[in-house]
Amino acid sequence: MNFFNTYTITKGLLKTTSPLYNRQKTRLSMAVSSAIRFGVSSVLLVATSANSSDINNVISNNDMSNSGNNQASSFAYNSWSTTDPKELSLPSLRGQGLSFDEQYQNKLLGEWSLRKANSQIKMEHDPWIQETVKDMTWRLNAQARQQAPMAVVIIDSPSINAFAAPGGVIGLNTGTILSAKSMDELASVVAHEVAHISQHHYESGADERRKAILMQLGGMLAAIAASAVDGDAAAAVMMGSQTATMNSSMAFSRSNEREADRVGMQIMTQAGYDPRAMPRFFATMNQQSQLNQVENRFLPSFVQSHPLSNERLSEAQSRAQNYPSLSLKQQQRYQTLFDLLYWRVKSTGKHASETELSTAAKNSVGAKLALMHWYGEQQRFQDANELLASINALPAVQRQALEPLLSITQSQILSEQDKWTQAADILESQQRLYPERRDLRLYLAEALTNSNEPMKAQALLKPLTQQEPSDRFAWQSLQLANEKLAKTTTSPELASIATINALRYRSHDQLWSGRYERALTSLTQAKQLAENLQNTPQANSARPLLANINAELKAIKTAKDFEP
Repeated sequence: MNFFNTYTITKGLLKTTSPLYNRQKTRLSMAVSSAIRFGVSSVLLVATSANSSDINNVISNNDMSNSGNNQASSFAYNSWSTTDPKELSLPSLRGQGLSFDEQYQNKLLGEWSLRKANSQIKMEHDPWIQETVKDMTWRLNAQARQQAPMAVVIIDSPSINAFAAPGGVIGLNTGTILSAKSMDELASVVAHEVAHISQHHYESGADERRKAILMQLGGMLAAIAASAVDGDAAAAVMMGSQTATMNSSMAFSRSNEREADRVGMQIMTQAGYDPRAMPRFFATMNQQSQLNQVENRFLPSFVQSHPLSNERLSEAQSRAQNYPSLSLKQQQRYQTLFDLLYWRVKSTGKHASETELSTAAKNSVGAKLALMHWYGEQQRFQDANELLASINALPAVQRQALEPLLSITQSQILSEQDKWTQAADILESQQRLYPERRDLRLYLAEALTNSNEPMKAQALLKPLTQQEPSDRFAWQSLQLANEKLAKTTTSPELASIATINALRYRSHDQLWSGRYERALTSLTQAKQLAENLQNTPQANSARPLLANINAELKAIKTAKDFEP
């Protein structure tokens, strides 16, 4: 489960494996040498300057049902006037301290870093986990920034780490989640990263800071990738990157860190989290750093790039005391949610055994749900149903606090038994209650596609790719829906268009995973099929499809050529 789909083309037929319900275990296919090469290339890259290429990643999502209907969002400006032309004051064209050009360059760099991360690092793709962390991140971000985050990525790595890149890419390791003791502590890490972005620490001394970002990103990607094969190699790669960073005076300064702590604490408070959680988590990191030093082990990368001193820890503790104390009820308001998140990460990341889950399930409803999910994956459906019965026996208020994860877990157990229609019914009831949730749309679309209702699935998925063009999971699910439509429809014309769109959607996934040549191949195949339609009664449908494909080809070539 929870790994991206694989695919082949044989005699024109697309074969895919579900991104949500893939039962085969996969491993990160990256050699240490490849990881080291990328780390070294990032270090070398910062030593030279290059002109940035223009790029347009706003790719049309039109297909046969809505080709040509997308329109650019309009901007509403407040009217202004002055009685004295000599006192005319033009409105500022700078957004939160950055010019339009600087914001655009940051967007390009953010998109580049996101594609690099997707191509090099093993991610946690569970939609419910992503939705939970994203909801927290957006809430924190809204307190300090006008722009929404470009993307929130969760890296499947046991180390404590978080990062942010210009353009609003915010990343978090699963190890950070598992090291935290509450949602407030987890929020303190994300709030700190949001503060770095909102205070433009990445842009201060633009050239030097950009070099620092490339250096740190390159080392981080290389080390995480290498760690999947050889832990010693990972430490060597990261140490080399961090040594070069330190020698170039590119790490965050102490003043940057103090400001990020101060602003981050304000962001936390305004978003409804406990500011005292920040020094508590600092203490956890400090303890881990001291343990690593005693054991002569490698320091956590978060501590290396975000220097943590005793003075800084003391300042954070003192500053937190200036905020009003929270009541016991306020302190416990996210307790259930964090319990669910913690054990869901443990289960989906294969970080917990049956024994650990069974023991924890006696006192934790989150562990009980995780164990129920684990039983479903192991095809132990009777055990899973017994746990479900015990959860359903809870008072209604307690059961409601578990939604929508309770319904998602139940639907996954049904899907393991190929009971897709029942799974869809359960998910539809939740999706009506929470229409804005990405996770429910993805799970429901998967169930509808496998229930031979791919058109309904498409209607759920298209808004996701419009809201976040880098959403690989949504693109893959759209690909699956169109493959199903091409195979099941009785209309040859509709089958042809669905096949073309399946190839288009596959190219978007390949683009955002940095597989540019494969993306170009997919679009070239789609273009050939669309050109063949021009001499048929479907010529009217072929023209807008070709226009979209040509625009997408141009965007992929531009992205491929972009260098920071």
